[in-house]
Order: sequence, then C-alpha cells, then structure tokens
Amino acid sequence: MKLVHLVFVCCVVFLAACDQSANKASQNLLLMFGDQEEGVDPYQTRILVTPDFMRFDDGEGATDYLVFDRKQQTIYSIVQETKSITVISSAAVEVKPPFDLKLSHKKIDDMQDAPSMEGVKPQHHVFLSGEEVCFEVLSVAGFLPAYVAAMQEFNTVLANDSALTLSSLPADMHNGCNLAKGIFEPNRQFALGFPLQRWSPDGSSSVLIDFKKDYQADKTLFEIPASYSRLNIQEIRSKLSKP
Repeated sequence: MKLVHLVFVCCVVFLAACDQSANKASQNLLLMFGDQEEGVDPYQTRILVTPDFMRFDDGEGATDYLVFDRKQQTIYSIVQETKSITVISSAAVEVKPPFDLKLSHKKIDDMQDAPSMEGVKPQHHVFLSGEEVCFEVLSVAGFLPAYVAAMQEFNTVLANDSALTLSSLPADMHNGCNLAKGIFEPNRQFALGFPLQRWSPDGSSSVLIDFKKDYQADKTLFEIPASYSRLNIQEIRSKLSKP
C-alpha cells in the first residue's frame, strides 16, 4: 500500500494543479490513464468524452481505436490492419446471478494528507464479494461527472452483451467478483465518485495521469470507416442460436 499511496499522491498533486482553472461543468474531456495488466507491459490509454461519443485509444496518432456512440448505445472497435470493425449494441437483458454475490464495500482511509480535487479529498475503499477482495479504489466524489456518466453507459452496454453469454461462461469465471464486474454490477467502481486510481489482486491497475476539460477533439476522431468490413456480435450470436 505504501508504494500505491506514493504513486497516487504524486499524481494527484499534479492533477490538482491542472484543475485550478478548469470549468467544473465541462462535458468535453480528454483523460490519460496509466494501465497495467498481469503479463503485459504498462501502457497508457487515452479517453475522449463528448456528449455524443467516447473514444478509447493509446494516444496521438493511434490507428486502432474504439468508439462508443452514446446516442445509439453502440460500441465500434476499429482495427486498421484488417480494415475491420466489431460492433456491439446490446439491449438490457434480464438475468439473475447463479448465487448470492454478497457484494459490499468499506472505507479504508480518508487520505487526509492528499491534495483536494475541486475541494474534495479522495477516499480509499475496498470492494468485496463475500470475503474476497475484488478491487480497491481511491475516488473523489463529484469529480469529472461527465466522464463517470459516459463510462457507466459504456460499461452497461458491455454488461448487457455479456449477460447473453452467462450460461456459457467458463467455470473459473463463476465467482462473485468476475460476475459483478462483467454482468451484474459493472459500475461498482463509480459508486463513490471518480476513480483516480484502481487496483486488483490479479495485478491489474489504472491511475489517472492527466486530463483536460473543455477539450475540443477533432470530429474525425469519432468517425467509423465506411469501407471497413463489419462483424456484428449480436447478429452472429443470433445466427448461431438458430437450428
């Protein structure tokens, strides 16, 4: 925890300085995250947010990217090398957990030594399924609400799609943490505000390293190439289910 705390404090000092002159109500954002997954070198993820779209990529000049159309509630994953687009657009699905997930969270630290973000101190919470730790989060209530709202929409679309495959999930995915994250509570990390930093026992982590409010992104960054081939996950799943 000491290393995590040090990394967080260093980042939040910089972020707090960036935040001084920003418009709190901005709906147009640029965010940069430092991400880590087990067995993968650390990498950065850039996220652009507007009232109509989100874009995920690895930074300036990225050729592969993901666009979320918020009006259509549709996700497009674009790969330049194969000139292909994977499309996900699932409606809400009624499914029940195969067992009681016993989800809860509890406060670990008030982070009183950390700088405030828009006048609010970050909070450290741990999220559990029964006695199992799913992840820990350092969050700030009310910070960058446009990003939080957009991510909740995005995660819900993914969760609705995953719900369609619940019966075919591998046995090692049948635990409370995975089922909550993937299907039943995909937005737990936003329950207490903006997650400045998140880390899990499996080695995955994410930390906000930079952001800009009132960011005017080039509209072409949200375009879906018309000439690329499309693979619609829903349509394929529907065809496979027919006798």
